[in-house]
Amino acid sequence: MSLLISFIKPLSASRENRLKGLKFIEENPEFTGELFELAHNEEAKREHIYAAWIWEFYILTKLDRYLVFFETYLFMLKKINHSSMRRSHSKTLWYFLKNKNTSDTLSKAQKERVISICLDWIITETKAAPINFCIKILQLLKTEFPEIQEYLEDLLLHSKREFSKGVFPVIRSVFKN
Repeated sequence: MSLLISFIKPLSASRENRLKGLKFIEENPEFTGELFELAHNEEAKREHIYAAWIWEFYILTKLDRYLVFFETYLFMLKKINHSSMRRSHSKTLWYFLKNKNTSDTLSKAQKERVISICLDWIITETKAAPINFCIKILQLLKTEFPEIQEYLEDLLLHSKREFSKGVFPVIRSVFKN
């Protein structure tokens, strides 16, 4: 067992423990690559879920850290199925894209992959938080990709898909005009 997994195993889900994980990574940057691998592992074992939570804090404290990993990130993100991991990853992606300095670094092809992932997650996810972040991400990108509005209408208004009540405020924001 690696030192990083040994460190993560006894952690709890508390914010305090997530920040403890962030501090460990910042003090031991040689584990950043391993944290990335753990946080994006589709097996979704406990250490993967906790690594995703630590990864969220790691990225949110300095958004440009994403850039080194972004190509690989998009490939690995498609395989994530665990709701808690999706929440962490969709949240960090939303903050990354919301920031003009970081979002402008992405190519059109990368943004199209983000759109594909978000649409897929809206279709397959059951928890409100990942769906909400995906809808917000798509809203950010719809100026550059106007067809997103039609996709959202089809998914959110015209499909037989039922969403939890926690998604309705974000759905209303899509159609407020």
